[in-house]
Amino acid sequence: MSSYILHSAMFFRENRLPLKVLHRNPEIPFSLHSHEFYELVVVASGKGTHLLQAESRPLQEGMVFFIKPGTVHGYADIEGLVLYDVLIGEKAFSGHLPDLREVSGFREVFLQEDSNLPLVHLSGHQLSEILSLVGAIKKESEGQDYGNGAAALAYAKLLQLMILICRFYTSRKGTVYQEDPRLQDIIAYMEKHLDRSISLEELVGVSNMSASTLNRQFKLSTGWSPVDFHIHRRIAYASTLLLTTNLSIERISEKTGFSDANYFARQFRSHMQMSPRQYKTLWTTPTAD
Repeated sequence: MSSYILHSAMFFRENRLPLKVLHRNPEIPFSLHSHEFYELVVVASGKGTHLLQAESRPLQEGMVFFIKPGTVHGYADIEGLVLYDVLIGEKAFSGHLPDLREVSGFREVFLQEDSNLPLVHLSGHQLSEILSLVGAIKKESEGQDYGNGAAALAYAKLLQLMILICRFYTSRKGTVYQEDPRLQDIIAYMEKHLDRSISLEELVGVSNMSASTLNRQFKLSTGWSPVDFHIHRRIAYASTLLLTTNLSIERISEKTGFSDANYFARQFRSHMQMSPRQYKTLWTTPTAD
């Protein structure tokens, strides 16, 4: 099957740190291609299939993977897939490679052969932390002017991002956990009700689990309690509405079940590390090339 190449000049400004963040919301089916640069992909929400030359792999929220230059890949079977792509030029990636090689998990996540690309699985809390760093990298990488230090800050945050991913990867490696199949039904129920709050008592009735079992299973699987996970999904839905509609923040608050706009703003900041207005500005302001 044929593929095409994405060149560095399409994304990076000349004489600037070769680092760029793209927000794919939603990602669309993308035929097989490769790039001249590295790509760190964070799956923020939705589902899809990651295509490689020798295999295909299912994708879902909280997965992270790394694509090296020349690796042929693509996407298919898209279901609301939202990605954050951190594009990294070879100069930016290799600058501290000798030091990074010593970080536990770095070789496994970032230096594997194409035939053995690992998928890092993040909990809900870990995903929020990673997305906050990705947003900071976007802000600094797009503000590179001579003498303002933005390039250095962007690079420092990139190093922090890679090391944090390695730590999350090594912390989960070797952990044996069998997810209760009922969790997917409960999550599907939550997804149908992103326009209102759901109590623990309601979820206990839907799941036919005790409150203690439901809490334990959710925390093992997602890192969140059931109620907090549902708030997280409502905030994720709100972030999509911020970027894809012209609705006011107050209206988005109502559509995601937060009757108090101030409470919505506090929850949004807690999960996204910025206000709704800052989030909209960050991800919708055109890049100055």
